[in-house]
Amino acid sequence: MEANHHNESGAAASKGRQLLFSVYLMFLLVITVYQDFPLVNMVGEIGRTPVILMLPFFLFCELLLLSRHKRLLYMTKLQKYMTLFVVYTTVVSLLYVYIHFLQGSYTYGTENLLSKAVKIIIYLVLILLYIRHLYFVFSQITSRRLLFASFFSVTMLLFGIMLIELISAPYALPFLHSKAAPYWRVRLLTSESSTTGTIVMVFVGICLYLASSLKSQLFKLLTWGLIGAFFVNYLIATSSKGFYLVLLATMAFAMLKFMDIRRKRNFLLIAAGCAAIYIVAVTFMPAVISSLNNDMENYTSSYTRFGTILISLVTIATNPFGVGTGAFLLYFEKNMQTCIQILSDFYYQMFGISEINTGELMMYANTDKNVAVKSGVFQWIMYGGIGAVLFFFALTRNMLASAKRDMWMYITLLFVLFSLLFISLEIKYEVWLLFAFISFFMHQQQHKPASTSTEVSV
Repeated sequence: MEANHHNESGAAASKGRQLLFSVYLMFLLVITVYQDFPLVNMVGEIGRTPVILMLPFFLFCELLLLSRHKRLLYMTKLQKYMTLFVVYTTVVSLLYVYIHFLQGSYTYGTENLLSKAVKIIIYLVLILLYIRHLYFVFSQITSRRLLFASFFSVTMLLFGIMLIELISAPYALPFLHSKAAPYWRVRLLTSESSTTGTIVMVFVGICLYLASSLKSQLFKLLTWGLIGAFFVNYLIATSSKGFYLVLLATMAFAMLKFMDIRRKRNFLLIAAGCAAIYIVAVTFMPAVISSLNNDMENYTSSYTRFGTILISLVTIATNPFGVGTGAFLLYFEKNMQTCIQILSDFYYQMFGISEINTGELMMYANTDKNVAVKSGVFQWIMYGGIGAVLFFFALTRNMLASAKRDMWMYITLLFVLFSLLFISLEIKYEVWLLFAFISFFMHQQQHKPASTSTEVSV
């Protein structure tokens, strides 16, 4: 069924124009998932994704649309939330940098506080422009089948890359990555395996949602089979502890939305979901638990993750409106020793571990490179405090309300929302792709009668 959208750019695009935009969308999707771009070796982390190279083009399109229509187009709730967050964070950042300048603190290591603040604000502005550009591209493609073709093609590209990695590891496609060092796990076009879960889930979820537009049942079954093969192969091949934990949490939480067993379809979904949870738990959780135990006893990456989150919480406890995108470096080091002591006591009381390897966490005290909370949500809360909390609350509420009419999109959204606790947000453009897709294609349908999609009870 063709979705009806308000095309604010004028008349519906011709078939040739739509085809051109669908090809361009494929290009955007490829650079969206490419998160280990070699440019990082020359300009730093902001060059880890080629999306940064699109900044001038995004700005050009914005100016062109503004000059043509004399107003901003596509200003949805998602974009309003993001715009307010960018403005709020910019004000807080400049204020805290100014305060520390007055106190004689101009740098952290070799990093100028004002320069750091501006760099991260550029990340935030780029995310906003990326979302707006997606809206523009989506508005030019009225054919759901062309839209499906774009997403499906890139999904199959990722499938092919994964198969090459499994065959060629540890030297799979080294020219596509920032470092040519051997790597044994599935990482697709990212720097490491732990960053691939959201990419796989977003593309699988969107493809399953768009597959409803296919008229041929045989072709629909074929595409479902290929999408399913991609997901199952990734599920077996990845060794990301975070992916398995988030997947189990997502399935368990999703089952709570199907508790009305009076409907036969919901009962079957509950039974299938419980069986899936059991299979995943029995198959993968022993290895995950063993890995977690080994991590706590020897490497303590979990200690580093929880430690950085605790630093964020301690900082916000004394600075409820956030500390901005520049001065957070000073607070990160200031609160580190306090958080190390708190976590050491916790690990001893809970796990009986008296000696913790703090080397990875203490590295942040000796460098200004890659200093960040190991959680995108808590990193942004450190930036914006109460303002960031309100932003995430409004964003989550709006996304869940919009996606609730389709089971696949709802489950995908739940997975991504849970993942925000474990992944960074600055270059994870597939997260913003999902939010933009839901906002554009599903928000207008949330009050319409259910069609071919599976409605989720909320």
